[in-house]
Amino acid sequence: MHHRSSLAACASALIILAALTGCSFSPTNLAVLETDRVAEDELPPLEDDSYEPVDVDSSHYVGEHEGVSLWIAKGTDSPACIVAIADPEDDWVVGCGGLPTRISGSGHTFEVRADDSPAPEGMTRISDNVYAE
Repeated sequence: MHHRSSLAACASALIILAALTGCSFSPTNLAVLETDRVAEDELPPLEDDSYEPVDVDSSHYVGEHEGVSLWIAKGTDSPACIVAIADPEDDWVVGCGGLPTRISGSGHTFEVRADDSPAPEGMTRISDNVYAE
């Protein structure tokens, strides 16, 4: 009888682990990326390979902070990317990773967070998912 209890406990643990793993790897956790794109969602041209880690067909413009335009997108190998551009010629930064993802450039720090995540302390909300400091 003890052997069956152990097997049942192991099976339950594996089911719970699989369920939790499935939740943590949801497609993006960024509802804005699931909306229809418009012309302003297109990323401006940058240097060659600048958008290599970015799925450029998924980009969405999310706002502006003190002269820096911001987009979020899916990554080619990561859940999310944030693109901050003050000047496409020489003042921009692209960062990809898990959620949250934080980048610094153009004199600011920007962070993209999953839907319904609490706001990072000391940062200004730019959109549902993007904050600036």
